[in-house]
Amino acid sequence: MSKDIIVLAPNGRRQKVHCTPDTSILQVLEDVCLKQGFQPSDYDLKHHNHILDLTTTIRFSNLPNKAMLEMVEADKKRQESNVTIGLQLEDGERRTADFAPNTALYDLIISLAPGELHSLEQPTILYMRQEVVGEPALKEKTLRQLGLIKGRAILRLLNKQAEARQANVSAFYRCPVPDPKVSEGRIKNIEDNPESGPSNINKQCKDPHPARQPDIITKYKENTIQQRKNAESLAIEPVESSSEPMTPAKEELMEVDAQKSNTTFTSQSREHLERRLKIEEEVTFLGAQKAIAFMQPDYMEEEIDDLPDDFYELSIEEVRKLYHDLQQNRITLENTPLLTSSKQKEFEEQASLQKLNLYKNVVVRVQFPDHIILQGIFTPTNTIEDVTNFIKEHLRNPNKQFHIFVTPLKETLQPKMTLLDAKFVPCVHMHFKWIEEDKIKQPYLKDEIYQKKTASDAATILASKYRAPSRRKVEDNHQNSHKTPTASTSKSSKLPKWFKN
Repeated sequence: MSKDIIVLAPNGRRQKVHCTPDTSILQVLEDVCLKQGFQPSDYDLKHHNHILDLTTTIRFSNLPNKAMLEMVEADKKRQESNVTIGLQLEDGERRTADFAPNTALYDLIISLAPGELHSLEQPTILYMRQEVVGEPALKEKTLRQLGLIKGRAILRLLNKQAEARQANVSAFYRCPVPDPKVSEGRIKNIEDNPESGPSNINKQCKDPHPARQPDIITKYKENTIQQRKNAESLAIEPVESSSEPMTPAKEELMEVDAQKSNTTFTSQSREHLERRLKIEEEVTFLGAQKAIAFMQPDYMEEEIDDLPDDFYELSIEEVRKLYHDLQQNRITLENTPLLTSSKQKEFEEQASLQKLNLYKNVVVRVQFPDHIILQGIFTPTNTIEDVTNFIKEHLRNPNKQFHIFVTPLKETLQPKMTLLDAKFVPCVHMHFKWIEEDKIKQPYLKDEIYQKKTASDAATILASKYRAPSRRKVEDNHQNSHKTPTASTSKSSKLPKWFKN
């Protein structure tokens, strides 16, 4: 999202600069000095008595739109110095050298990685969140335009494919796309038998999913045909348009498919419940604490497409909703009474007691570097030392020193701390690491543990069973909520009639 920055020059004139999130503060200063006739090395930019860092970009400068900046004389005239650049290649190798700020990125790549440059179809330099794609852009872009006038920086050299993918962004799981051949076969089956009765429906409809409307199927077919390169070789019969009335056979077909889908869903829920009740017969326990071991599942992940800047622009309704939420948060904070440290500590203890009464078990998972996970069931009053002793019982070399930690922020755990105090209730995912790594990689756990691994889905069901809240506690709270009005009613009934009036 672009912004307009207003800069007050020393001569009293205000200069408006249109900039993007990737524009550096140095570029803003140079543009103003070029138009007003000043020397950029003699001035700094100040915002609310704060001197801005010229190497940062508008994205990370925390400047609002229409921000007012002031040009002030620098305490010391800036002198250009070489910048130490580390160029990271696609294989992880880094090559370092010193360059002047006026050096173009293309010349930088020629100096550090000439062979890799010619092997890339679309060479791209990635710095922070700025991307410079293609040789023409690399020849025009300099280190100064990236905001690099001193110090050190790391640039990534990669090959930008035709379908742009966003780097270093978490992936999400996509639902599998249904096979278009199945849908085409169903459509053709409906057209060939427009007057088929209910007796033929059971033979023809084996798809448990409910039938779609003809117009939706038409759009899906058209999109599928356009995406394929060999669309001319496909012989697909046209589907009836949605403007035509549906025949009774099609309506009955949709009803039967819907009933089958509901029946399938009910049967799947029943099977899942039965498996949950008998899950302990399916898993292989390794010892105390209901210990099991399983491998981390490998899922096919797809990166999120690179979204344009227009995607992040808010509409009027979205801005109104955000403003309404901010107002509600402000009202809540204003109406909240001030708490002393003792009162706040008392509330925290009450919350801990409620959680202790609600959850009877804690599911602890310890992930090893070889992607095997050791799972155990503990109580909230168990300590980190108990978890450490539990891990030692399953290690190949229990006498070797190790430590366990949680992420993010990689916090090392204190041995005497309980799982409740560490806020690990009802579940926690830890990581294992040797204090001194061996030169020869060996399995972390005992050999029989690797032979008695449990399926990952069974381990998930077992964990969800033990980390569920206590049902008795929930029922007690529900009964107490119903008993309270009854008691108040009985007390009020003892009052005399003359007092009620």
